[in-house]
Amino acid sequence: MNPVDAMPNYDVIVLGLGGMGSAASFHLAARGQRVLGLEQFTSPHDRGSSHGATRVIRQAYFEHPSYVPLLRRAYELWYDLEARAGHPLLELPGGLMLGPANSAVVAGSVRSAREHGLAHELLASREIRRRFPQFKIRDDTIGLFEPTAGLVWCERSVAAHLEAAERSGAELRYEEPVLR
Repeated sequence: MNPVDAMPNYDVIVLGLGGMGSAASFHLAARGQRVLGLEQFTSPHDRGSSHGATRVIRQAYFEHPSYVPLLRRAYELWYDLEARAGHPLLELPGGLMLGPANSAVVAGSVRSAREHGLAHELLASREIRRRFPQFKIRDDTIGLFEPTAGLVWCERSVAAHLEAAERSGAELRYEEPVLR
């Protein structure tokens, strides 16, 4: 037998199994692709962009309303992954964007929320002080409160994606750096 014929054959090789690589490995394998995932370190590790406890998640994206459909889909995928994992990956106590009415953060968040019918509240400085006394704000500060904003538990999420990838047939290898 030719040694090349005995080598496994993959549709996709994913390099790096952090936040993006673990998710890509899972979703590709779930779609029937033969996936090899390679990670140069163990998992989890502290040398990647997904290291640490949490990342913010929100839908009223101030950067541009065109992101909102992607974020809605992301929330659906997070809920699906939570169900597969059997434990929380998101904490959604709400998020508060603060600033002057014409600031990029507040104006952009308001625009996204209104254009896409997202649940939100606009709060004047008096209401912000009443509900969130920990903030010392100026009188011209307003806030957009988004009840579905919160955080993603990073390392739990990477682990959940990796487990789901393996259950979907992906082959994952750790401590295997790619040299060329």
